[in-house]
Amino acid sequence: MGSTLQVGTADKADVCANAGNACKAVVSGCKGDCVGGVLFLNRIIKAAQFATGDILWKLANIVLLAVAARVLPEDEAALVVLSQTASMILLSLGDLGFRSAGIRLIAVDKAQTLLVMRAVFLRRLVAALLVGLPGALICAAVLTDNMAAFIGLSLIVLAYLPYFAASDWVLLASGRPGSAGAVRAVYAVILLLLSGLVFINGATLPQFALIIGAGYGGFALVSGLLVRNYVRTPAYTARSPGKAEVLDELGWGASIALAIAFALNTLFHSVEILLAGALLGEAESAAFAAPFRLVFSIYAIGWIISQYCAPRFARLAASSGARPEGHWFYYFSGFAAFGLITAAATYLCTPWLVSLVYGDAFDQAGVLMRALAPTIALDATVACLGTLLVMQNRGKTSAATIGLGCLASMSVFLLCKDYGLMAAVYAKYAAYSALVVTQLFCLSLLVTPPGNRQQV
Repeated sequence: MGSTLQVGTADKADVCANAGNACKAVVSGCKGDCVGGVLFLNRIIKAAQFATGDILWKLANIVLLAVAARVLPEDEAALVVLSQTASMILLSLGDLGFRSAGIRLIAVDKAQTLLVMRAVFLRRLVAALLVGLPGALICAAVLTDNMAAFIGLSLIVLAYLPYFAASDWVLLASGRPGSAGAVRAVYAVILLLLSGLVFINGATLPQFALIIGAGYGGFALVSGLLVRNYVRTPAYTARSPGKAEVLDELGWGASIALAIAFALNTLFHSVEILLAGALLGEAESAAFAAPFRLVFSIYAIGWIISQYCAPRFARLAASSGARPEGHWFYYFSGFAAFGLITAAATYLCTPWLVSLVYGDAFDQAGVLMRALAPTIALDATVACLGTLLVMQNRGKTSAATIGLGCLASMSVFLLCKDYGLMAAVYAKYAAYSALVVTQLFCLSLLVTPPGNRQQV
């Protein structure tokens, strides 16, 4: 009887112990789910903050175009539109991929932040003055028909130089996309206030250049103040990184492939406008640039999301393979679906949007913008795939894929130039189609090797 009682007591003890462990497991699981849910919600909030700031940035640029179309003579308004193409040459060639390299290095190890910041700033400054600015001025010469127009366009291009003093990329790389979005909102507020002022009082072309310069100056100042405050925290001063290793990663030789990729990316988004300027004239180039700038602003939404995801891509690439499956395929599918929805919405809203921004100017803008709307879906896909390649440090592969897209665009434009501006539309479709196919092919073959150095 005693033995039976002992056994029964032991069984009860085991049952109680098991029940207790089960309860602990349930509680632990609930806590884990709650923590995971909070982290996911926090990530969504940060992404929304960053996206809101960047959307305001693009909206402010569109408002500036709308004001220029209403207060400036038609030829000067066309220069403001064309300046966004020339400035894109400056901003991309002046960066030469150092911004993305800096994001990748800081995302992997925050202790490198101060060293990477200084190295990237100096290299971007040199690149902007020696490569970006000459490239933008050459672009201005191609797009204009006379010296007065060239001088006016060059003046606006110079107003973009304060951009290279900005540190918003450091905020993004260090996990503060909300702050990066706030900095972009500062630029938008400055631009919107000054645009409203000149809409009421009128303005000249040099005053529009001052508006752009003031916007980027405020952008650089506020981003610098925020970064200076954040890098004082222990996470950024816990240990000293190896200076030689970081400088080797940011060396001119190591970055040449990524630099070529960014230069080709700029050409990819400008080649049709440049060819229209060279073959069809300044007026036709501006006529295509006007609707393309609106579509390009919508393209930017996909690139906003890809930049938010870039640090995560870098960390995933440093710890896992690169085949387009699992989390890689998850991101690709999401970007493609987003692009399709946005393209459909743009197609439906085109008449209203063109009328709102340009009024009676650029009468071909509506037809051309509707023809370009489906490329938004292709661009969102390219934004995802291109960022995956860059964050794996696949500069040469990225350059090759973009180069093929540029060649496809130029070939189709030259073959179809008798169709006028529709040749530029056909060329854009050819470029995106070639780029998507080659990016998918490369991602299906590549596997990230050990380490995080520049690879072929």
